[in-house]
Amino acid sequence: MKQNKFLFKSPAKISIILPALNEEQRIPPLLNALRSISIDPKNIELIVVDDGSTDDTSLICQQIINDFFPNGKVITKPKNTGKGSALRTGVAAANAPIILTMDADMATDLQAIDTALLALETQDVVVGSRNLQGSTTHGTSTIRRIVTTGFSFFNRVITRHNVSDTQCGFKAYRGPVAKILFATSVINGFSHDAEILDLAFQNNLSIQEIAVSWTAIPDSKVRIIKDSYESFYEFCAYRMKLRKPQPIQGLTVTGQTDGPFLTEEILHSLPDGNLCMQRDSGIEMLFTNLENDNELQLHNDLQRKFPNYELRRTSYSKRDFSEIL
Repeated sequence: MKQNKFLFKSPAKISIILPALNEEQRIPPLLNALRSISIDPKNIELIVVDDGSTDDTSLICQQIINDFFPNGKVITKPKNTGKGSALRTGVAAANAPIILTMDADMATDLQAIDTALLALETQDVVVGSRNLQGSTTHGTSTIRRIVTTGFSFFNRVITRHNVSDTQCGFKAYRGPVAKILFATSVINGFSHDAEILDLAFQNNLSIQEIAVSWTAIPDSKVRIIKDSYESFYEFCAYRMKLRKPQPIQGLTVTGQTDGPFLTEEILHSLPDGNLCMQRDSGIEMLFTNLENDNELQLHNDLQRKFPNYELRRTSYSKRDFSEIL
């Protein structure tokens, strides 16, 4: 792993991203369970992305976050755009050095969090697996097991990575890794998990699977046959490069005076959710928050606020990511 020094605006130690669609009944137990894990809720940036729910998912989550997670937030999307899109939105908004993604139904036992954090000390990406020795699954139907195993096998064949379970909703990342991977992803549906792992493999990032305890939850949002067909189509289209990721734009701020560089002042003048790196002569920010699409306005605002500093536009394509990660 590279030794770039990354800067994080949030005081939280970890961001947990939860995509949710009409989960007013199933998500409160997960949010309450997250209050009891080994990490203090004050150190968790809990981000619930309501993907166009028609029930009270946003309201209920906001009430719990207001009471127990001071660094949390609810992002409400006006319409349903898919699990991949919801995860991309959540990761884009995250500000902590470690990012976890998990399903809102708490299918994966939360004891996996401590195991994942330990693995992240030496790995870039950690993937929960229902196939490793030591894992347990409960309530999985035969058709679901066959379809999930078949899709993961299909992905291994065409991508050549060794991840045995691409579709388990529990994954953990070094924060900068997640920001880059999700910012360059294009799939909106359920095969988004497979795309992210393929992007990690292509960028020579280290990936480790960990055994998890997983329970099939009633009233799952996954429609086995229909969603599997759509996932297969999405992933094939991605591999055929029918949609190409755009370069990640950035902005470098460097000092021009002999005085101290105002790192904290500049950092907290930047929008939330973008990836910031400490450079020898200043700060470089990459626009990994997809909600921020007005780079020119930001450039002008910073120039007015810090007139003695030099601002320079940068751009990173896929082949440049090794310089960052």
